[in-house]
Amino acid sequence: MEKIRKPDGFKSEKLIVLPDHILMEASSHPLVRPLYVTDTGYFPRALHHYRERPEGSEAVIVIFCMEGEGWYRLGSGRTQPVGQGQAIVIPARTPHAYGSSEEHPWSIYWWHFKGEQTEAFFEGFGLGPGPGHESGHEPGHESGHGPEAEEASTDVSGSDEWNNIGAGAGTAGGLSGVKTALGLGAPGASDSGDLTEPPSRPVKTAAASLPVTLPPDKARQLTELFQEGYALLEQGYTLNHIIYVSQLAHHLAAILRLCRLQPQDGIFRHSQHDITQTVRYMMDRLEGTVTLKQIAAQARVSVPHFTQRFKEATGYSPIDYYLRLKIQLACRHLDLTQQSVKEISHRLGFQDPYYFSRLFKKIMGKSPSEYRGMRKG
Repeated sequence: MEKIRKPDGFKSEKLIVLPDHILMEASSHPLVRPLYVTDTGYFPRALHHYRERPEGSEAVIVIFCMEGEGWYRLGSGRTQPVGQGQAIVIPARTPHAYGSSEEHPWSIYWWHFKGEQTEAFFEGFGLGPGPGHESGHEPGHESGHGPEAEEASTDVSGSDEWNNIGAGAGTAGGLSGVKTALGLGAPGASDSGDLTEPPSRPVKTAAASLPVTLPPDKARQLTELFQEGYALLEQGYTLNHIIYVSQLAHHLAAILRLCRLQPQDGIFRHSQHDITQTVRYMMDRLEGTVTLKQIAAQARVSVPHFTQRFKEATGYSPIDYYLRLKIQLACRHLDLTQQSVKEISHRLGFQDPYYFSRLFKKIMGKSPSEYRGMRKG
């Protein structure tokens, strides 16, 4: 028996499609131009819901499944299931189809987005690996250009002064040579876990076309963003309302980006560990020592796999990230205590205060003394 397919029309649904002539005028405003909503809605228990666009849509489509189940397919790729608490992003001009489960119909919030910076807001959501994937680069970024290139070039873990940290080894809270302290060159360490490599941009993999799982607090934020934006647009399509909803769209895109890069079902797909736990583990040891093997062990994955996944999730190698956390803590000590630079450097495990100062300036752009002398607040 052929399945019933219903494109729209559901009991208690909510639906707003902004008029083209209003959007054309509003989209010229500098606060609307980067990203704005053209259509939005809520379909509860959308039995037989089905949509197919062989030519794709001019807008980026975001669907959040609040409950129930459904599916979607991009281009000629595989059909992917979508469950409760998951969101999907369908890139503009991408052939696609999606629909509700017959057995457990989904309830979905959805948005259509346009704007000059739409692709940047939803970077990483696509059809999976493309040219350059094998080398760890995304298409179009081979030369290091792009929004994250400048940040990614500021790797602090490959410095010539690396071995100066903890040169006097052995004091409490000290790093007995950071290469050793973080497992670099230690017995059993793999070459692929070399932490002196520059941090890489998150690699676009097949996972980019998979649904994004949102933790409960982020799922709640997404529904609240919909409710707030919908309620405002119901009161009229004024420019101020469209500007406000456009800013809500920025927040929504940021939530999805964060959850894609730091998935709550684990940055390591076959473990029950996530990036937040790893960072918390590092933060608990900023005044002590930690090895790469120890960090990988608490994540319950191998060192090479941990290093690769951590870079994909954060854009930094584990040691680079760890050092940056130390410098952030150093800033708080400089702001809130009268301790000397030397005392702070020792407190954070740097045996050589001169190296600490050089590292601090490389990350913060100012020496510790210059930073302390800045007016803040």
